[in-house]
Amino acid sequence: MHRITTIAKILLLSAAALLFSAALPALAAEKPAQAELTKNEAVSYYFNRSGGEIEALRAEGFGYGEIVKIFVIAEMARRPLDELLGENRKGYGWGTLSVKLGLNPVFVKRRVDSARRELDISVRPAVPEKTVKK
Repeated sequence: MHRITTIAKILLLSAAALLFSAALPALAAEKPAQAELTKNEAVSYYFNRSGGEIEALRAEGFGYGEIVKIFVIAEMARRPLDELLGENRKGYGWGTLSVKLGLNPVFVKRRVDSARRELDISVRPAVPEKTVKK
């Protein structure tokens, strides 16, 4: 009796493994491979935003690293993108704006860094503007 139970378990596990291996290609097809996506597509897919939004931000002069930061703050604060951009145009930096919205800047930074790592977006250090000697 014990031997039949063991054989039944083995058959059941084998069938489950076969079904799972058959489902793997379908699961892999749901999310495109990161290497196949452009940065625009990757950011769009990651944040569930339209490519047009990202292109508009790029046209305004925002880099991908800053776009990630904008989307993270909008997501965490549950605020519309236009509102955040309006505040930024008034002179608020993203850190100050995060605090104003009641977000902990440490958590914002962690989330931004995590998203940048997943999207493989490096951020260049800010280069100070050159001063003109008179």
